[in-house]
Amino acid sequence: MLGYLAPYRGQRYHINDYPGNRGPRTAREKFNHAHSSLRNVIERCFGVLKARFPILKMMPPYSLRKQRDIVIACCAIHNFIRRHAMEDDLFKEYGVDDMVIPGEGPSDPSDTTTYANLSLVESQRRRREMDSYRDGIRTGMHLHYRLPL
Repeated sequence: MLGYLAPYRGQRYHINDYPGNRGPRTAREKFNHAHSSLRNVIERCFGVLKARFPILKMMPPYSLRKQRDIVIACCAIHNFIRRHAMEDDLFKEYGVDDMVIPGEGPSDPSDTTTYANLSLVESQRRRREMDSYRDGIRTGMHLHYRLPL
């Protein structure tokens, strides 16, 4: 399965949309909240990597293979540091729950430019496939959390 698992449009999405005890009220909002939370964790991980390895902030115009190898090497070194360092200032800094990393990620989480280089028919097929997959997750959340669809 290839594609981007987009959040539901027209539903609350960002962590800041759920202040205090006003948690998700529907399965669609629960999915969006989980999507936003996961995206936030991923952005914090990239924030730590970029802070530790500045080359990742502005990757030189190397071949795609070399760029991939640089990212893998940075992750391996980072993991080594994490395993062998009792105190990690970067993880303390980026380890705050619900921390938003400015300038990271697309401004619109439902942006579907992932499909820009595909044929119209193929991109529509993939979008329908991912929407169906997302609906399956939403239905599971509906049943597990007993939220309205």
